[in-house]
Order: sequence, then C-alpha cells, then structure tokens
Amino acid sequence: MGRIILRECGIYALPDKREFVVRGCGRDGYTFYSHQAWKGSGSSEYRLNTEGRLLSKGSPTRWRIADLTDTGRTAESPHVATSRTA
Repeated sequence: MGRIILRECGIYALPDKREFVVRGCGRDGYTFYSHQAWKGSGSSEYRLNTEGRLLSKGSPTRWRIADLTDTGRTAESPHVATSRTA
C-alpha cells in the first residue's frame, strides 16, 4: 500500500455514521478522535496502521482506510478553541 495521506484536523465518517477528527502522529500515522474527545483533550479512539487498517487499543478492527468518507469539514485545533474562550 502506498503512503496514506489524510487531512490534519479533517473530519471523516465511518459507514456507521460516526465521525472522527484526524490528527497526524509520527511519520506515517494518524489517530482518530471523537468530537467529544477532541474538544476535551481526551484519548483517541482509533489509530491507523501502515496497512490502512484502523486499530482500537492496538487490535485490528473491521474498518479500513477505504471505509472512511471525508466529510469536507475541518475541526478547529483544540488549542485555538481554548484560546478563544479564555
């Protein structure tokens, strides 16, 4: 599989309609945050491995990169949102 490129802070949906904010981590990795975790600096729910499979707590899930749909929306960085409310 070639290099996977997702939009930083892009909002992606799974077929079950759940949406996640994507954050790059490391050289070729991505983490996926629920909207609630993103706003509250919570933990990521999924991580994307180099084979294009979403992992939950290190274990493969049924979801793959091809299952994601880019909603075209972008989340604000939590740091930006926090500074606006301060």
